Amino acid sequence: MPARRARKLRTRATEHRTPRKEEILDVAAALFAEHGFDAVSLADIAKTVGLSKATLYHYFSRKEEILGTIVVTTIRELKTYIDQAIADVTAPEARLIAFLEAQADFFEQHQTWFQVLVTRFSNLTEPKLRDEAVEWRVDYENTIKSIIRDGVNAGVFHAESLNSVVRAVLASVYWLARWYRPDGPQRARDIARAYADVVLYGVCVKPRPGLPAEGTPDALTPDGAKIGYSTGP
Repeated sequence: MPARRARKLRTRATEHRTPRKEEILDVAAALFAEHGFDAVSLADIAKTVGLSKATLYHYFSRKEEILGTIVVTTIRELKTYIDQAIADVTAPEARLIAFLEAQADFFEQHQTWFQVLVTRFSNLTEPKLRDEAVEWRVDYENTIKSIIRDGVNAGVFHAESLNSVVRAVLASVYWLARWYRPDGPQRARDIARAYADVVLYGVCVKPRPGLPAEGTPDALTPDGAKIGYSTGP
């Protein structure tokens, strides 16, 4: 995508934000998160905000424009928040932890907007709005992809499929949007840190099938040859 077009896309859905628009977006995000996009009408949003439907049209001409603004704003601000959180972190393990904790913190601060981003993205079908949202999402996903790739290159991480690891890391916190409750016993950050431990250290204390532990008769050298044991001089 040409740079000029990219800059134009990235400003379209979030121009001219006002306190009244913010209120409309907050209400719409809560309604979309609770009831789904299709089940909520512009009349529902207007009634909840305390506006007539005609007045609502002064701010947003259609429901998908509201959804697009929520999605693009959320993914853009999430990307910025994460960038700031990992800016001064260098070690791959620490960057991965910082990424997940920042995503969890952002989710807890903007729960309904994040829920809409994760669960209603597919409802965004208008090409221009979807293009902008996808562009921001790719930038955001490239952040965790670069963290994993840098860890692999440094010999700290192992990833047979980079994209599979990226999807697993993102899904671990995405699922918070479906079941997390603010009044529960754990903060979102604590859950994200537990997920980070699973990603970094796994849950299995035994060698992977087909890869015997080092020091056993069937252990392998890095080139795949059996080490074996000497039975005597």
